[in-house]
Amino acid sequence: MSEAILYAIDAPHITDAVTAAGFVDQFRDSNEAPTAGIASFFDNLLRVWPEDGSKGAVWNEDFAHNRPAGSVLEMTFELSEFDEERLGQLRAIAEQHGVHVLDPEGEVLYLADGSEAGA
Repeated sequence: MSEAILYAIDAPHITDAVTAAGFVDQFRDSNEAPTAGIASFFDNLLRVWPEDGSKGAVWNEDFAHNRPAGSVLEMTFELSEFDEERLGQLRAIAEQHGVHVLDPEGEVLYLADGSEAGA
């Protein structure tokens, strides 16, 4: 099984993928409570794609050990289930909550305003 790891980040001042990757590296192991943006994004995300797979087995890993914290949420998707349509859904959810989505492998930052930024 292949996976795609994406990150939701609540950092409106970040506008490019390189800076976003550095931000994720610095803050992904935070023990802080999730920001309001990350918390509301996470709640909405699990309503769209529950961890129990009832709306498709999109998750490669559940959130048992990877709870939202601080300004970053790591999301591990099942690559075979994560297509352009699901990416569009993810981006729409992120826009609703004012968070960016980083694809570190693709070196693209999907900004909360609906645009994209590369490295």
